[in-house]
Amino acid sequence: MTNWLPKVKFGTGPRYMAIADALAEDIRNGFLQQGDRLPTHRDLSWHLGVTVGTVSRAYAEAERRGLTFGEVGRGTFVHGPSPAERHMLNQSRFADQNLIPMDFAYPPPGGVEEKEMASTLQAISADSKISTLLSYQPHSGLPHHREAGAHWFELNGLTVDPDHVILTAGAHHAIAVTMAAIARPGDRVLCEEMTYPGIQSVCRMLGLRLDGLEMDKHGIVPEAFEEACKVGDVKFLYCVPNFQNPTTRLLPMDRRLAIADIARRYKVSIIEDDVFGLVVENALPPITNMAPERCYYISSLAKTIAPGLRVGYLTGPQHSIANLIGAVRATCWMASPITAEIATRWIMSGAADRILEARKISARRRVEIARKIFADYEMESETLGIYVWLYLPAPWRSSQFTHAASRAGVTISASEAFIVGRKAPPHAVRICLGQTDTDEKLIRGLEILAEILSKGPDVGNSVF
Repeated sequence: MTNWLPKVKFGTGPRYMAIADALAEDIRNGFLQQGDRLPTHRDLSWHLGVTVGTVSRAYAEAERRGLTFGEVGRGTFVHGPSPAERHMLNQSRFADQNLIPMDFAYPPPGGVEEKEMASTLQAISADSKISTLLSYQPHSGLPHHREAGAHWFELNGLTVDPDHVILTAGAHHAIAVTMAAIARPGDRVLCEEMTYPGIQSVCRMLGLRLDGLEMDKHGIVPEAFEEACKVGDVKFLYCVPNFQNPTTRLLPMDRRLAIADIARRYKVSIIEDDVFGLVVENALPPITNMAPERCYYISSLAKTIAPGLRVGYLTGPQHSIANLIGAVRATCWMASPITAEIATRWIMSGAADRILEARKISARRRVEIARKIFADYEMESETLGIYVWLYLPAPWRSSQFTHAASRAGVTISASEAFIVGRKAPPHAVRICLGQTDTDEKLIRGLEILAEILSKGPDVGNSVF
């Protein structure tokens, strides 16, 4: 257990909120690390001079914010900053400490993107119509930007009329836009039992009730989806069929058909997040092809071309387009025309294909490196994967191993970051292979992790 005790100044507001705020502040400042176990309710109440009930409410508030998680019989643990927050800390605060970041799902460097970017920016600056990119545009995007989005969808196996393509500020924004357009506070929604952590944040913001569905080695179990639908009150299912985050699993064709059929029979919508579609060597057709009247399809360039462009593409049933556009207008008015123009020129000129091919070569090489270093351990991966899902041998726990890796200068993601609800997380970690700028740094990071695994947990210095 950590020796952490907060310095709380109680004011006129609720005491439990002051404790939760102090906890959040100490996580942000690095005084608490991912995996740290917090004091018991009774110990903290004695130290602060408050009731046990006040501490219980404070811990519940911290869990609601996504700061902590509880395990029955073991206590309350720190989730730590979100992957995005950790990434920003790594890029700035810890940049001079030789940290090896492997907790953010980047496409690996391909070596051609910088040249393509310089060439495209030069071409845009010389365009006589550049001023139009500095003005307000249609909420759904300019016509030729939507046409590029339709072309991008086509690469992922989905044919869409450009008039039904909506530009967003990245895939995460597209998810929030779709949820806001089709659901209302209190609605029950479903996802895989381990999923992209950003979904939980969006659901909390919109007041949605999120339940996780059972998974096996192939992904969502269709029978679990149907059982949840039978209970009723399900608004939509969010899923990542291709290269599931974090497990890398590919949902088989028979399950895609089954899920589409269940959604139809129970009149449940599906939000299909296909940002990893082009990461998979032999990706299968989108579920949207099988139930277009019930599906909302999302893609972007973040995991394949350039995370910083923040360009996403969204489509849905024809009757929903107006509501989706309205949600874009309400959240950001429009996606940035300048970044959309860069994405459009890359997609239509073939530059995106060149960048993607170079990144695929790098990804294939890095996955092979990871497979060799972790040859003695169980690991799920894809040939072109930008991360791997590593199972930990006993007696390692996920948060314990992540904490040990952090102390050794390598940041990875514990399974707790992805779990939905209070189910016990698997003893596994997600290791991202694309974030490091060189293969040498990647190898050093993976070898550090392998060495930690081989030594086993240091019980004497454990945070548990």
